[in-house]
Order: sequence, then structure tokens, then C-alpha cells
Amino acid sequence: MGFVGPHHVDAVRRTGYADVEIIVGSDRSRTARRAAELGVGRWSTDAAAVLGDPEIDVVHVCTPNNTHVALASATLEAGKHLVLEKPIAMDRAGADGLVDLATRSKRHAMVALTYRGYPMVRRARVAVAAGDVGEVRLIHGGYIQDWLSDSADYNWRVEPEIGGRSRAVADIGTHWFDTAEFVTGLRITAVFADFATLIPTRMRRLGGSVAFSSGEGPTESVKVHSEDAATILLRFEGGARGACVLSQVSTGRKNAFTLDVDGSLRSLAWDQEIPEHLWLRARDDARLLVRDPGSAQTDSGVPSLPAGHPEGWGEALRDLLRPFYAAVVAGESPSTSDAPYPTLSAGARGIAFVDAAIESSGSGSWVPLDR
Repeated sequence: MGFVGPHHVDAVRRTGYADVEIIVGSDRSRTARRAAELGVGRWSTDAAAVLGDPEIDVVHVCTPNNTHVALASATLEAGKHLVLEKPIAMDRAGADGLVDLATRSKRHAMVALTYRGYPMVRRARVAVAAGDVGEVRLIHGGYIQDWLSDSADYNWRVEPEIGGRSRAVADIGTHWFDTAEFVTGLRITAVFADFATLIPTRMRRLGGSVAFSSGEGPTESVKVHSEDAATILLRFEGGARGACVLSQVSTGRKNAFTLDVDGSLRSLAWDQEIPEHLWLRARDDARLLVRDPGSAQTDSGVPSLPAGHPEGWGEALRDLLRPFYAAVVAGESPSTSDAPYPTLSAGARGIAFVDAAIESSGSGSWVPLDR
């Protein structure tokens, strides 16, 4: 219940399908305070007891990376449906094990790849599939932030035993990777990555670290092993090429997620900081497409906002969850091939991307994703 958990509480309520019965945290006082702030009637620090509650249908796992496999596995084994934050595991073996367990459990299991929920990202996917850009030639862009741009900035993601061997690629690069594959319908086949740890030593506040906070009070010096930034070349199936720049240390850039798809007929461009706009450009023409609320999914009874009322990340998470909860409420059987939400298989693709990028940066060579 640090950063992202409260946003899940809000998004669940706004799907129109469910309510939040209980929240679980690791710290009693903070969890109790969060429950009161969010108007959730019950709270606990005992995950096992909650998983054993027959009244609970769905569990959202919004915890640090090193706990994802254990908590997600326990959720599925308890017969609950699952929503899991990314990255879904610390390595490929853990991700593949979760995918297998989800299939055997016959429970709906979704990974929170939130950027798929943006209306203009979905519109871009439709445009590419319809042939509006022609043959896809080049996919490029990046995900640029500054929340770790000072040596006094610290977070549990910096610690490999909690966040994993990769930081920028695992934390934000997986979003760019998934969105690129989602919009184009093309799988990335190989990567050539260059990682950079631009702040080799950081100051950790004694007594622990909190998401998105700088060191205050007594601190200690910590050597950093994960990457602050990465530049990655990409090969897509069918011959298309790509490139992305990832950074959590670019001063002044807050959440600069951009995706460009260049085709033989036209190019598409989307910028997350202006999320309701999608550029479609030809050699002699350029059109700015805007969100059409009439085309949004409204079968939950919670309509999208009218045009001129911007929808952002919170609405994207809500709209990502809507088809998941609709399937749960309708009692539909889970599908691993055509589910209306990103399954754990999509999350495992992200882990394959991370592992390939780590290997490539170490070897200085192209590394395939599917092996």
C-alpha cells in the first residue's frame, strides 16, 4: 500500500463490477492508516489468512518485485483470481512457473500493463492492424523519468535482492516493450542493449526506504549495481527495426513515454504526457486524432468521460481492469490465447525482454528473446 496499491483500490471501484473488501500490508500502522484514508472497512498484515477467506474472489498483488512469485502463486493455489503488478517475477523461470500455474488453476490472471488501457493506444493498434500505416518499418521511442536523478534519491528498486538484477528496463522498459508489441502486433525477436549506471553510489536513509522519496536524516552510502538508463536496439519479426531509450535519471523529465511507428504509407506517434492525441502522418498530410468517447467500452455502467475531459493513467488502469472483472463476474473460462486483458504470458514476455537485455549488455552482442 505504498505507491500503486491505492490506485488499484480506486480503479477497482470505478470498474463498476467490484468493491474492495480488505487491504493487506506489511506495516500495521501504515496499513491501518491507508484503510482509513481509502474508506476500506478491513485491513490485515496476514496475507495467508486473507487468502483463506472464501468471501474474497480476486487478489491484487502490488508488492515489491521479490514477493511477486510467492504471493501470486499462493493466490492462484487458493483458488482466487489474480491481478499482478509487473515485473511478474525476478527471472524467466519464475515467470514461466506462474504462467503454468495460472493455466492449471483455471483462474483469471492478469498483469497490470496499464498503458494498454489508454484509448489512443488501442486506437493506434486498430490503425496498424487495418493497414493505415502500411508495412511497419521502424518502431522507436522511449520512457524517460527523473525521479532517481540525484544521488540522494533512493528506493527499494535500487536493491537487487528486492528489485532484481535490472531496474530501469524491468520497471519502465517492460511497459514500453509491451506497448510496442501491442500496438504493432509484431513480436520483438532480438535485442542489443547498453546499460549505464550513471550514479554509482546513492545515499540510503537509515531505517529503510520508501517509494519515490529522497534520503532524509541519517544516511549511509550504497554502491549501485543496477542500471539508471539503457539504450536498446530491437529487431522485430518480419524485418522491422526499432530503438528505445530508457532512463530514470533524466533531470526535468517526469513520465515521457513516447512510441512512434513508421510505415510505408504513414507514421503514428503517441506521447503519454498528451495521452488523448495520436498523430497520423503521411508525406503530404498530417492528422491529429483525438479520443472519441463514443467508441469507449461502457458496458460496465461506468461511462468514459465526455470529450474535452481528459482521461489519464488512472482511467487507463480502470479500463484495463474492466474486461478482466467482466469475465470474472460472468463466470467465463480463462483463455491464454485471446483474453481481453494482458495475461501472465504477456508478463512473461516482459521478463524474457529483461533477461535478454541484461545478457546483451554484458556480452555486447545481439541476444534473441525466444530460446
